[in-house]
Amino acid sequence: MKFFQKSVSLLTKETAAMVDKKAMKQVDIREEEDKKKLVKHYSSKHQMLLVGEGDFSFSWCLARSFGSAYKIVASSLDSYDVVIQKYKKAKSNLEDLEKLGACILHGVDVKRMKHHFALRMLKFDQIIFNFPHAGFNGKEDSDIVIEKHKQLVGSFFGNANDMLQADGEIHVTHKTTPPFCDWNILELARRNCLELIKRIDFKIGDYPGYSNKRGDGNRCDESFPLGECSTFKFRSFCTAQKTYGATSNSVSALKRTWQLQGNQIEMFKRQRIAFDRGILQKSFSMNSKDFSDYGLTPLAVKTRTEGASTSLETCGRAITHWGNPVSEIPPSNFARDIGLKVADLVTDNGM
Repeated sequence: MKFFQKSVSLLTKETAAMVDKKAMKQVDIREEEDKKKLVKHYSSKHQMLLVGEGDFSFSWCLARSFGSAYKIVASSLDSYDVVIQKYKKAKSNLEDLEKLGACILHGVDVKRMKHHFALRMLKFDQIIFNFPHAGFNGKEDSDIVIEKHKQLVGSFFGNANDMLQADGEIHVTHKTTPPFCDWNILELARRNCLELIKRIDFKIGDYPGYSNKRGDGNRCDESFPLGECSTFKFRSFCTAQKTYGATSNSVSALKRTWQLQGNQIEMFKRQRIAFDRGILQKSFSMNSKDFSDYGLTPLAVKTRTEGASTSLETCGRAITHWGNPVSEIPPSNFARDIGLKVADLVTDNGM
């Protein structure tokens, strides 16, 4: 009996030691994640939106340097299929980004991105657009081509300004020699209530792994000569226009405030936790009109938009493809309350 008690005592001590060791390891991991890591003027603490990505090598560079991509939303105008067809390294870059926790979006048009269903309720510390270009429509020094580029950048500024945190910044990396300097991006920014706070010479060597791309034509996967270029950092000077709703007691304003509290990107990527824990997620495709068929509005965790159809992961209810029966699992009270609030919020915004 004494031998048995002694064995149990030793086993208990060993188990306690293992638990303590595991707990210490988790603390070390958490402390490592909490450390701020910098790549030039980009911090692992900032919530970032990158737009106009080619092969996603810039996002990949930041994520790899940070050791995490949980605060990164990386997007492209092209669909996923087009991206991996254009750029030979795009698929591996995207896979690495997803493993590191990034949110990947395709089909994001910078001219109307503030209305994108996955971005409309998010605010960012930094919105980054490297080498904006409206496409190859003639010679770069043509007045018509320059005007197309200016329309693109101006529309981007207007959208991005509405997507910033109070002290957020917009970064545009751009060539500073003719004819690119003729775009006059400082004036375009001013027209959209943005002021230049800093201009920094851009050196591609500061971003190991980043490869700028032509993005179009037979040479789309080739890099273009950079020459002299800079990163222009802008900040909004129209903060009064960045409040939500017309009055302080506006129901819409309160709903938006509720949605924007906390770590927004984490909220966006963890919707499945907020609805009902432990329920199997399923991937499916549906159009926006199909959302009305369900009491709880399924929100995106990872999205891949292509045309009118959207692929996403859902939460709260186990839902098969809409051609099959819907298998409902009663959500918890917490999940039901959160689901109703989100459903009201989406309805209020005209979805």
